[in-house]
Amino acid sequence: MAIYFENHTDDRKIIYNIAEKWKKECLLNDKSLIWDDEHIWTEQNMNRFRAIFIENPDASGNSFDDKLKKQLENESVSVYKFAIEIMFIYYMFPYKGSVSYKTKMEKLEMIASWGRITLDPSLKVFEALKDGLGATGTFYNTSKYFEISFLFLAVEKLKGLSLEIREEILRDPKQLKRHADDIRQRLGKRVQTLHIFLHLLLPEYFESIASWGNKGQIVKAYSEYLTDDSVEDTDEQLLMIREKLQEQYPDKQIDFYRIPEIAKVWQKKKTKQDPPKNTDNEWKGQEIDRPLNMETIEKELEGLVFENVDLLLNQVMTSIQNGKHIILTGPPGTGKSKLASKICDMYKVQSSMVTASSNWSTYETIGGYMPDKDGNLHFNEGIFLKCVKDTSTNQPANKWLIIDEINRADIDKAFGSLFSVLTGDEITLPFESEDGNSIVMKPQGKEKDFETNDYTYVIPNDWRIIATMNTVDKASLYEMSYAFMRRFAFIPVTIPKNITPSLVQQYLDAWNMDTYPNVDTLTSIWKLINNYRKIGPAIVSDIAKHTQLNDDFTSAIILYVLPQFEGLPIYKMNEFITKLDEQTDAIIDKEYLTDFVNDFFEAGGLE
Repeated sequence: MAIYFENHTDDRKIIYNIAEKWKKECLLNDKSLIWDDEHIWTEQNMNRFRAIFIENPDASGNSFDDKLKKQLENESVSVYKFAIEIMFIYYMFPYKGSVSYKTKMEKLEMIASWGRITLDPSLKVFEALKDGLGATGTFYNTSKYFEISFLFLAVEKLKGLSLEIREEILRDPKQLKRHADDIRQRLGKRVQTLHIFLHLLLPEYFESIASWGNKGQIVKAYSEYLTDDSVEDTDEQLLMIREKLQEQYPDKQIDFYRIPEIAKVWQKKKTKQDPPKNTDNEWKGQEIDRPLNMETIEKELEGLVFENVDLLLNQVMTSIQNGKHIILTGPPGTGKSKLASKICDMYKVQSSMVTASSNWSTYETIGGYMPDKDGNLHFNEGIFLKCVKDTSTNQPANKWLIIDEINRADIDKAFGSLFSVLTGDEITLPFESEDGNSIVMKPQGKEKDFETNDYTYVIPNDWRIIATMNTVDKASLYEMSYAFMRRFAFIPVTIPKNITPSLVQQYLDAWNMDTYPNVDTLTSIWKLINNYRKIGPAIVSDIAKHTQLNDDFTSAIILYVLPQFEGLPIYKMNEFITKLDEQTDAIIDKEYLTDFVNDFFEAGGLE
């Protein structure tokens, strides 16, 4: 039985009693929940509420309360009372950590004051608002229009049926779930009120859980308890899991949150260890062979998912084997930087990662003079030379260099004489070592023995640069000289062509988020985003992490998506927001997103 209590049996009895009263007096009859001698849930009152609220949404930037006040203007007292009672049902579930009893009563008394109605807070019915049944989160409060709309539409459709059919639906969990799902499909939003509606009406069958995410996580975490493959409905699966857990813990009231042994199973956070890096400083000057076997390579790539991964890896390995350096190209967030590190892990080599800058010159990359504390100048190695020599021992080294966002740098200015060395020439730099010898850079060639001095830097044959470049700024590609480009293989790391829920689930599994509940919603949002600006799965990962335990897609879009829209016309961004609202089932605050666009991109009132 899914009836909730916290400290002792029946400590939430008043809530379930009032829910039962709502069922019998309001849904199976037309009476009132608060005013016992009146008829409030009537067809007439509901028709008026539909006209002023459901069919007349207020698109202004005002608060929900201000909008509701305006919508209720000049309505009859009975319509005001209906509005109070539907808001009462809305407030029954949230516990005090989500919405306090004081706030609940203030909201109801505010609506009553608009209609010049006096509420008596001493009535026993209001005790049902004190403790609540579960958490709803802040987003439940910011999506009131959709939450209330679902509640109204579910009741309206139910009351439009004969009394006999209503009684049958309210007894049968499968019929009630189909009824609620049908309303949600019509509304097009993943409202929490669906779960609240089900629990209040049939608490023996439906969990006291308002979160889509938590329900999905529990089912995935306890999937081994699902012995009947024909059961696909989440709530039926939860009931099956509850029954199995009750057998396992016969002396306990099963609670997915409050029993630590149960909660830790679905709330556990997986940690992934990075593959061990090679700490061997031994000189490696041999030609490069294809690394390892595919099984080991796949292990090295743990945490990354790519479309046509076999082709991608073959391009990488063939390019390296043929003596090429690599530039991984693609939109933001496709995993280029992580892949660059994984390539070094595949070949069991040490690596050094830097991010390119427009201020780079040969001083940062090759090196130059730097004064010591006494004011004497000495040669200071740049990032390239630090990769090929241990300056403390003058022993050769071979750290592969990862350059993130290489297109940020002025390539010819920054790489300078490295070009010549990469093409096989020995270069004498205009600097001297402490012994007065000119600094020399040269390729390894066929030599195997080297002088261990402080002025010779040998570029190993198997030393590689692995760079990343965002194709968002495609013009940068044409600023690279041919001499530079021909030393590199450009390997595309693209966005998947076909973004499907099953593909998104593969990514989620790789990110150790296999219990993420909003897969379909995340899929539709990613596909929509890519109509405006191509983004890779890394940004989708950020969205998923933000919404794993709540449905606050509004904040996720602001934090991770809209900043990527820099350079798009404002009307395109607003078009995206509109489609996000209309074409996905995520509940978003359209006005909040629009205000962010205007503020962040300094659009003001311009379109």
